[in-house]
Amino acid sequence: MQLGSILTLLCLSSGALSFKVRAFTDPGCKGDAKEVNIYDNTCKGSGLPKTQSFRVLSYGAHRQRAGFYSDGSCNALGRGWVDYWADGGSNVFRKDDCVDLGFGAYSMGSRSA
Repeated sequence: MQLGSILTLLCLSSGALSFKVRAFTDPGCKGDAKEVNIYDNTCKGSGLPKTQSFRVLSYGAHRQRAGFYSDGSCNALGRGWVDYWADGGSNVFRKDDCVDLGFGAYSMGSRSA
């Protein structure tokens, strides 16, 4: 019985350790789309489309920042980058809203703040 409870808890809590977006290749949440899950305190730079806009599907953990970068390695020294509170505390990074980046992002990351 306890093993089942532990497994259930792990399954339900694993999504709280990441934020999830639907990334679009064009502004205005148009074009090809791909769902992307970014685990807290990680960078994802491979397998992503050139992201011009995104729609938030789920929030990350408390005090996490969601970053979008023009290079492929979550480098804030690149030409373009922006970050938002990923825990629901941002007035821009809101569930079901379309967010235009104003540049093409090739990597996404999450970091503690």
